[in-house]
Amino acid sequence: MVKVFVIGCGRIAGEIYTNAFNTHGGAYNVLDGAEIVACIDTNYDKAILYSQKYNCKAEKDLEMSLEKYRPDIVSVCTPDQTHFRLTEQLLLSDYAPKLIFLEKPVCQSGSELKRLIDLSEQKNVEVVVNFTRRFDQHYQQLKNRIKTGKYGVLRNAYATYYSGWQHNGVHHVDTLSFLFDDNIEIVSINNAMNSKYKSDPTLGLLAKFTHKPGKIYFKTFNEEDYQLFELELQFDKSRVRLEDFGDRVIVEHHHINIIGENVIRLESNDLVDKTDTAMQVAVKLICKFVEDGDSKILDGYRISDSVRTMNTIWQGKKMYEKNRLK
Repeated sequence: MVKVFVIGCGRIAGEIYTNAFNTHGGAYNVLDGAEIVACIDTNYDKAILYSQKYNCKAEKDLEMSLEKYRPDIVSVCTPDQTHFRLTEQLLLSDYAPKLIFLEKPVCQSGSELKRLIDLSEQKNVEVVVNFTRRFDQHYQQLKNRIKTGKYGVLRNAYATYYSGWQHNGVHHVDTLSFLFDDNIEIVSINNAMNSKYKSDPTLGLLAKFTHKPGKIYFKTFNEEDYQLFELELQFDKSRVRLEDFGDRVIVEHHHINIIGENVIRLESNDLVDKTDTAMQVAVKLICKFVEDGDSKILDGYRISDSVRTMNTIWQGKKMYEKNRLK
């Protein structure tokens, strides 16, 4: 039995519904061979409620809990600014787990990221980052189709998001970097709006890939209206739209109509139906690693694989600060 310890008992941890399979708790809860043994939160009342939902123990002291339960996996589901401190503490513990499943964004700076990567290697503890769409079965299929040229050459990418460049924009940055297997460079900042996350505005930017063609437009949206998170990829042969947080995939292909006009026509997205949520895929993968010890299955998901994504995020933040101070 793989023993799991959850730090942070909020929404992504699964505080609302135990059968929400896109949360840590929901995914662990339905996986044979995995068990949430304990949880902890700075708000002990939240930890109590979480423990009742998942039939585990609520704890108050992290280090004592690690010694007491000796978990194989620790899920870090806490606010962004706590990720570095908690992950560092876990890696330095005498009772460190075999794997840390860390929510995005990884940390707040390049020096913090280097520290965590170095510690992960030194302590032989794997750190997997939950960049959700890397684990999504549809996105994995789309990546292969893009690589083989099924949709053609990218002309433009429009990535609309809300609620902070580092907190939420990071999903789009990582998704595009994953789909096209390339670095993203910021060209300019077009606009900025405040978000609910302190010191993390929602930025509108123009960007590009380092080696591949196509312009990338990161577009802001005010979540006071509603939460809009979608990606439109305009190729020379097709248009692919990822709507409803990526759950709805719409594909249109080039077509010449009856009067000879170049148009695009709606066609099947030709994707194999998902068998699991992205979180379920991730949880199955990390539990399999714990059981089998095959580190190759973590390739593409480790903290070291997030370097280029986070570098783009920090490049955008640095450019914003520089422009703001002019």
